[in-house]
Formats: sequence, structure tokens, C-alpha cells
Amino acid sequence: MKILPVERISVKEIKLCHQETALKTKAILSLIYVVKGNGSLTYDEHTISFRENKLFIIPQHQLYQFKSENAELIVIECPIEFIDRIRLEADRIESCENLYKLQYISNNYHARAGCIFRSKDDERFAEALILQVAREYKNKTDDYLIIRNCISILLNLIARNIIESETSELPQNRKAFSIMKIITYIQEHIKEKEKTRIPVIADHFGISGNYFGEYFKQQTGVSYQDYLLDYRLKLVETYLRYSSVRLSEIAYELQFSDESHLSKLFKKHRNMTPKEFRNKVLGKVDDI
Repeated sequence: MKILPVERISVKEIKLCHQETALKTKAILSLIYVVKGNGSLTYDEHTISFRENKLFIIPQHQLYQFKSENAELIVIECPIEFIDRIRLEADRIESCENLYKLQYISNNYHARAGCIFRSKDDERFAEALILQVAREYKNKTDDYLIIRNCISILLNLIARNIIESETSELPQNRKAFSIMKIITYIQEHIKEKEKTRIPVIADHFGISGNYFGEYFKQQTGVSYQDYLLDYRLKLVETYLRYSSVRLSEIAYELQFSDESHLSKLFKKHRNMTPKEFRNKVLGKVDDI
């Protein structure tokens, strides 16, 4: 089976000297790390200060204006194909499921990311990972394994600290309502259909079954059922893109009724059949 090359990430090192720079990204995940210096940044009509070792996660299409007299920044942009490869490798080595929380992290923590590290040790570890990514990229290495591993560990660090931050900031009687903990549970049990039913998951977290759907949509911006289906279909895409596993096996693994059911849902929500998707990413053309 042909394996597509991983789309490259982009790493830029920017020095600001009595000037400002505008950053806007199309990448699914963009990280901006302040190596040294301080200054201010403006986004969505908000202006906040930044300092050395501050980490920002920038949502797609959001314009950021950085202004400083002495700052040095590292900008890392990760396309969806790069993240998909990390996810696949995380599955293979049974790594932390925190990687699947990227959308939530990106949409909710871009202004707080530098503050979510709960310890200086994690903050220093994150700095070492980012600097290593920059070095590997600058050396134009063809082996992306080190870069992918560094980004994978970094994302797990971020997600773990967000979970800890959320939990500590919630009132004692609402700790179970941490949306990150709920998402962690969902993704850990995605292959166990019974455990992802609303009554079961609501009971697990001590939340009213009637309130669960409202709470989930309020926190994530999508309904629980839509999130669950989209997440499962993204897993299907990963299988199709990077493995030769048969569709019937994928359907069984991810708890779809059968291969036909999976094909119909995939066609409806991705505008192509699973076979067409696999052929497209492999550069093949269906026989006529």
C-alpha cells in the first residue's frame, strides 16, 4: 500500500525590534512561543501583554498583531495531514488521547495557553520541545520523526495542564463538569458504544441526563451527537488514509452497524464514499 508523504509543518523565527507583525494562519493548529522579550498583542479587539516563555495557540483565520521592542518568536504551523499522522502514531503506541482535543484547545485557550502550565517543570519542558522543533526544521532534516514526537508530547503537555487547570478552577461540587474530562472519557471509550450513550456518560459524571446535551453544546459549540459522529468519521478517515484495513473491519472496530451503514454516513457527511476517499488520498482513479 502506498503511503503518502506527510505534509510539512512550517516553522518561522521572528525578531521584533521596535516594530509589529501581523500573523494569520490557515493551519488547523498554530503555536506561537515567545523565546525572549515582552510586548503586547491584539486580537479580536482585545489587547493583552506577553512575556518570555508565553505560549499562544492561534485559531484558524484569527488575526494577531504582535508589537515589541525586543521580542523573539517561534511560530509553528501544523496542517491537518501532519496532525493526522501524529494521531495515527499515537494510536499505534497507545499514547494519550489528549491529542484528539485539538479543536477544543484551539478554540478556547489561545489567550490563556501560556498561563495553563501548572508547574515550572512543564513550562521548561515545553520550551525545550519547541526549541528542538525549530532546530530540526532549520537543519532541513528529511526525518520528521523527532519533530512529530516533539509536537505530540507538547500537545499532551498542553492538554494535561488544561485539564488540571479546569479542574482546580471549578467549585468543589462541579469538578466532574470539566468538559476536557468528559471529552477524555468519550474518546477513551469511543469503541464501546454502550459507554458513550448519554444516560451512561451523564451518570458517570453525575450530570443530569437532560442537562448533559445542553452543557456539552454550550462548552464545545456542537451537539453531543454531532461531535460523536464527526469524531468517529475522523477516525475512519485516519484508517483510510494511513492503513489498508478493510472497511468492514473499520466499521466493526468503531461500532458502526455494518459496512453499508458506515458508507452511507461517510457519503452524507464527507460528500464521497470511503473508497473514493481512500483512492483520492492515494492518488488513484477508480476503474470505469
